Amino acid sequence: MSASHPLTIASRQPRRRRLGIVLLALVSLLLVAGSLAGFMVLVPPPHYTPLAGQPASRVTLLALGDQGSGDLQQWRVAEGMERVAEDEGGVNMVLLLGDNFYGKALSGIDDPAWQLKFERVYHGRWLSHVPFYAVLGNHDYPDSAAVELDYGRQGSGSGRWQMPDRTYVRDFGEAEGRPLLRVVFLDTSQDSAGRERQAGFLQEAFARPGPAPMWKMVVAHHAIRSSGGKHGDDQKLMEQLLPAMQRSGVDIYLAGHEHNQQVILRPGEPAWLISGGGGQTIDPLKPVEPTPDTPFAASRPGFARLAFTPERLQLAYYDEDGRKEQRFLWARACPWMAQGCLRRDDVAVTTN
Repeated sequence: MSASHPLTIASRQPRRRRLGIVLLALVSLLLVAGSLAGFMVLVPPPHYTPLAGQPASRVTLLALGDQGSGDLQQWRVAEGMERVAEDEGGVNMVLLLGDNFYGKALSGIDDPAWQLKFERVYHGRWLSHVPFYAVLGNHDYPDSAAVELDYGRQGSGSGRWQMPDRTYVRDFGEAEGRPLLRVVFLDTSQDSAGRERQAGFLQEAFARPGPAPMWKMVVAHHAIRSSGGKHGDDQKLMEQLLPAMQRSGVDIYLAGHEHNQQVILRPGEPAWLISGGGGQTIDPLKPVEPTPDTPFAASRPGFARLAFTPERLQLAYYDEDGRKEQRFLWARACPWMAQGCLRRDDVAVTTN
């Protein structure tokens, strides 16, 4: 057998060295990636500092539900939210409409899911500095619900997670000596008796002594009216909550549960807004064209933006990349309920 030529052996050595360098670089990258992932899972971000200098006469919020998947889709929607906040001049808060944690139930306030499905997802100049007001969804029950309440009550993590109770009420903004916006947060995953108690809580919250709020909104997980092909109208919730909202003059009922986006209007009722495209698989819609009763419906991920002033409400829906899909305007001086007052603003969308 003939021996290998010296030049052949010499030519293999540089290739082996290059291969070794490439392998070393890959191992180093994997170690760095693993370290970063471990840091994100184990180390919460610093406690947030609320933004200063926001005028009390304007309240702007982003709203989304069914977001807690931890998947790439949730992160993509979060990036779109930060982009819209930057482009539209800021945001005061985010509303999370339930189903905050899919999959395995939270084990406690130190569960890594807090970092992967909330804390590290919503970041940036704006989202890192605003509170997130959350309600419970059916996927948060039974075990995660108690942990979510503990996380809010203890001010854990960044402190942005706001959930003082299963039902609560908050006033936001102020103008002419009146609260600009009063929001009642409900837990529609409770049983029938619990939801009846919430109807009483709702009426008491909007009948508090003192100046009446300019805008009234109810936030919950389950949609009451829906054109969705998966759930549709919830007759039991309608019977239990709609009369209380009508007696209280509620302007808006904002919910998720349907994994899509919808605006539904009915005479003498609140505007039914659905924003359930926060990060989970999308639900189909019934095949309907836009009508006065259903002026907007989109089966895709995304979020809603609501900007309140004493004069008007600007409502806009966005896709997961922060592109505007549809915009509505509601003049506070309009004498009717949502149907007749909340109007599509197609010009604003086409010229944006």
